[in-house]
Amino acid sequence: MKQVIFILTIILFVTSCDFKSAKDYLNEADKLSEKGKYKEAIELLDKAIEKDPKYLGSYINRGAEKSALGDYKGAIEDYKSVLQIDPKNTLALFNIGNNYKRIADFKTAVEYYDKAFDTKGGQIIYLDLTPNDFIDLSEFDVPGHEIHYERGIAYYNIDSLHRAFNDFNAAIQKNYMKGECYFWLGFIYISTGQTDLACENLKKSKQLGYKDAEEELKKYCNE
Repeated sequence: MKQVIFILTIILFVTSCDFKSAKDYLNEADKLSEKGKYKEAIELLDKAIEKDPKYLGSYINRGAEKSALGDYKGAIEDYKSVLQIDPKNTLALFNIGNNYKRIADFKTAVEYYDKAFDTKGGQIIYLDLTPNDFIDLSEFDVPGHEIHYERGIAYYNIDSLHRAFNDFNAAIQKNYMKGECYFWLGFIYISTGQTDLACENLKKSKQLGYKDAEEELKKYCNE
């Protein structure tokens, strides 16, 4: 009888224990996210955070899932949790900027994009990290041209057109989102009354396959 009780105790102990790591839960959540099951992914990421409250990837990914569900304020809180652990986390700062942009708080978005640049060495000369065979520090980095592009949109929406112009051109120089960049440049020129230059940029946008430019060409350029 004692042996039976002992075996049952061992079975109960094994079945009640959670041997999964935070990374295990994160990997499972990634698979659900790929299928569009964002709520289910969040539940697993909650468990990952319970396992290891300092595992940055869990907060980063949970923020992304919340963004996908339209919970932008919840996403911001997750990314801010990352900053409590790693105040110079470029990806978290960038994503906070993106989510403030999504709720139309463009001024605050710009502040966080600026902070993201600060972690990379500055806004004029900055370092983009790349994976290597020794120490990969690129996991939480964001290429500067991506920050330029997103910040350019925020600048445009607060009528800081000169700064938006510079950001879109910086992205173009890196061949990033060129069709979209020329589209935004077209609107900057429209805003400043330079219709010829606006049409020139909208044409470039269309040529690069950005379909939204077609309607604007009809509207502003009679094409």
